[in-house]
Amino acid sequence: MSFIIILFLMFITGLRLTWLNVQKQDALPEIVDGTLNLKEFQVSDHHTIPLNGEWAFFPNQFIHNDKEHTNSKGLKKMFLKVPGDWNNAFKKRNSNFKYGTYRLTILLGKNKDQTFKLRIININRASTLYVNGRPIKGAGNPSTQSKTYQARNLPYTVTIPSGHDKMTIDIQVSNQTGEGGITEPIRLGTPKAINYWGTLSTSMQVALCIIFFIHGLYAIMLYCFGIRNKGLIYFSLLIFSAVLSVLVEDDKLLFVWLPMSYPLSMRITFLSYISVVAFIPLILKQLYPDFKDQKLIHWFSVYCLAEVLFILFAPVQMILLIKKELLLVLWFSIFISVYILKKASIKRDDSIFLILGVSSIGVNIFWSIWKFNAYSYESVYYPFDLMIAVFCFAGFWFKRYVRTNNQTKRIAERLQKVNQQKDDFLVNTSHELRNPLHGIMNITQNVLENKNGELSKEYTEKLKVQLTVAKRMALLLDDLIDVTRLQEKTIQLHIKNVKVQSIVGSIFEMLQYMLEGKPITLSINIPEDFPAVKADEKRLIQIMFNLLHNAVKFTDEGEISVSAEVINETAHIHIMDTGIGMDSEMQSKIFLPYEQADSNRTKVVGGFGLGLSICKQYVELHGGTLNVKSTPGEGSLFTFTLSLSEDAEQETENYDLKKSAKKSVAVSKELEMAPAQITSTFEKKPSLLVVDDDPLNQQVLINVFDPKYYEILAVSSANQAIDRIDSKHFDLVISDVMMPNISGYELTRKIRERFSISELPILLLTARNRLEDIGVGFQAGANDYVAKPVDSWELKARVNALIQLKQSIEEHQRIEAAWLQAQIKPHFLYNTMNSIAALGTMDIEKMQRLIEEFSHYLRMSYDFHNSDRMVPIDRELALVRSYLFIEKERFGERINVEWNVDPNLHFLLPPLIIQPLVENAVKHGVLKTTQGGTINICIENGLKEIKISIKDSGVGMTREVLQRIQEKSFNKDGGIGLQNTNRRLKQFYGKGLEVRSIPNQGTTVSFCIPNKE
Repeated sequence: MSFIIILFLMFITGLRLTWLNVQKQDALPEIVDGTLNLKEFQVSDHHTIPLNGEWAFFPNQFIHNDKEHTNSKGLKKMFLKVPGDWNNAFKKRNSNFKYGTYRLTILLGKNKDQTFKLRIININRASTLYVNGRPIKGAGNPSTQSKTYQARNLPYTVTIPSGHDKMTIDIQVSNQTGEGGITEPIRLGTPKAINYWGTLSTSMQVALCIIFFIHGLYAIMLYCFGIRNKGLIYFSLLIFSAVLSVLVEDDKLLFVWLPMSYPLSMRITFLSYISVVAFIPLILKQLYPDFKDQKLIHWFSVYCLAEVLFILFAPVQMILLIKKELLLVLWFSIFISVYILKKASIKRDDSIFLILGVSSIGVNIFWSIWKFNAYSYESVYYPFDLMIAVFCFAGFWFKRYVRTNNQTKRIAERLQKVNQQKDDFLVNTSHELRNPLHGIMNITQNVLENKNGELSKEYTEKLKVQLTVAKRMALLLDDLIDVTRLQEKTIQLHIKNVKVQSIVGSIFEMLQYMLEGKPITLSINIPEDFPAVKADEKRLIQIMFNLLHNAVKFTDEGEISVSAEVINETAHIHIMDTGIGMDSEMQSKIFLPYEQADSNRTKVVGGFGLGLSICKQYVELHGGTLNVKSTPGEGSLFTFTLSLSEDAEQETENYDLKKSAKKSVAVSKELEMAPAQITSTFEKKPSLLVVDDDPLNQQVLINVFDPKYYEILAVSSANQAIDRIDSKHFDLVISDVMMPNISGYELTRKIRERFSISELPILLLTARNRLEDIGVGFQAGANDYVAKPVDSWELKARVNALIQLKQSIEEHQRIEAAWLQAQIKPHFLYNTMNSIAALGTMDIEKMQRLIEEFSHYLRMSYDFHNSDRMVPIDRELALVRSYLFIEKERFGERINVEWNVDPNLHFLLPPLIIQPLVENAVKHGVLKTTQGGTINICIENGLKEIKISIKDSGVGMTREVLQRIQEKSFNKDGGIGLQNTNRRLKQFYGKGLEVRSIPNQGTTVSFCIPNKE
């Protein structure tokens, strides 16, 4: 940073020196003994001549004509350097009042016919200019007496007429405040050159003032537009003070435009300087509030205020006498500013702008002081130091604005993310709250339905109120969830014809508990024949509930009524209350999210402030409008519109409160009978697997399903559920969707890898009842879903329907397997009977044995145990032995059977699993060859599973044929025997048949079942 500052100082110093060199004029004639010779000098229209050099000076004398000058040999004459201070020309230095005359003779020579102008910038403090003894112009009233002396110091320009060989310039000057005389050069030139010089200087000052003024206005506008930072006020005051300081210095434009007394002009001049430097530390203090040395700035402000008071009230002569001491504040300001920047902003990347700005002001002060003391320094007004300073300050503000804007963008993005997280939090929290709410509702419902214990009427009513409150909480949770869904525009309406009367009646019942202690009458003023409207019934219930709940909430006594009318083929539903009402300001805000009435106006506290906002959005989604009219203290009237049904005559039922209640009781009784119907149809109780990571939800579901009618096993994770399914048969899986590690959707997919949608139904419990969430569940393989909080009646009905469907399909599969076994082919029966007849003439003993095995085969094929879920392995092998005995008697040595079975091995397996595989090996394996072959039946007892394989040495199959046979057999379009066997194995054990075959070497069909010993 130091390197940058050094380069910057070198730059602005070089810029100023370059500006001086541009204004410098070479080969100017010298002024010697108060005489300037222009004979050999060609006057230019582009340059002026600064009349610097030795001027004849007459201290304490006023000389103004040639005659007096000729006869004034006794006058003391000396030479003074112009521009410069005249103090050394006076003997009595203790006197402040001084006066004298400057004289310069200009020899024009060949320029005598040229018209000239003189430009006087600064002569302290009163002056009159004479040319060739004639007064031309002046400023103030120079005098030999202090009483008649009148100070005034303004720039002025005079025109010198042509036609003389020489020009004598006398300037009378008087001063009452110390230093005086010609302190800045007098410029001589053609009118064009002088005018150009004056215009350029004035333009520079005006341009700088405009630039300053615009920046000051920007600061004020920013403050007025809401950026309440005192630094902006200080900056604008600094800028306006700087404008004032420019206008009172050099060409003194302010005093030219607005003539005023000399004392007032001096006070304004000094106040402008002090104001500029006084505000710089204050601005830096506001920019860096972490600066610790606040006392330094405080005492500096006190010092500046003291100087201001002194300038306002002290005599001007005294101010001018100690002006150097007064202007020490300039250095104090620079020192304090540098100190603040060093201490407070050394680590900030934008502090370089402030440092450079303060450096520019410091350079400007340095050059001003040097000009004040050197006198020989003179050029056209130089504005660039201050312009660079303002641009540096502006650069700081812009840099800070850009940084703040970027921070605002990042904060906005973070706020958007936090807002999204807030919405997600509300949704997830609502979902989590549904679980305990689901438990409360179902436990309460089970207690009310429990017929084993008698509840008093009082407790029954309290439980009903609790159930009603829980339902209200469910609606509030729906509001929270719907806020996000409405923002995401994912709400889809299911429009149908809806009767408004029935909805209002059920909502009134829900709100009854809120009326305890309030003398409020609820009335429904909707005609019975009022036509149906086109609406989403669930959303219409939500709209009506929120509006009526709002009315009850803010009504202490009186009436709440619901009425409806048809206007222009549109239904207008009115909800009127006699509550506290609203003023116009509140009416303009109530439909905004999270806006609530002033809690001081009502005793009701609570709610989210979402109900009315959601109502309005839902009504607008239906294509209607929602409006309110209200008067404080008189009540409110909410009106929303809906489209009428195209065929309103179709729905003419009028559901009142009592009919709705009777219907609920009827449904309850019907559902209570459902479990009894299931258990009467099947001997074994349905087995349910409940999967939920929340123990409370598990217990709630266990309480919902009576152990008399259901066998329930609850697990807390998807992995546990998979393990239980491997070891036990279930009729239904009830799974929560939101679980850690493996969700309910993923569990459903894993189950569907083993079981079809009919072999093991899955019911999902989901708090996310959006169409997208429901669609994901069905795509994963779920049979049905129930949204939380769950109504126990609905849950029982859906569970019973799925169990009935599943058991019906299972029964169908078992009957199908038994039917396949019982379906003995005619040629097999005919051939077996022929074999028995042939043996009757040849070998009676073999005939009797064949008849015995054949009767055993027939008896087992038609046995009712074939429809059992499991049978002993001995029974299955007995059927296989009978079949093989018959086939061996028929085909003799072409069939050879090998048994590798442990006689002590006992386990259960599905019926009619091995026999179809053996029959397939005989018919399509060994009998396809001329010489026949061997069939090997092997049962291996492993540690974890039992492997059963049927191997034949028949014709075998190529890979292509094997693949085609598997596709036909194991799919629904293939052979029904192997398909049934394969499907049942996968259902029971998760794995189907495994087939290996080599052409001309045979085929092996095997499967595995878990070893439970």
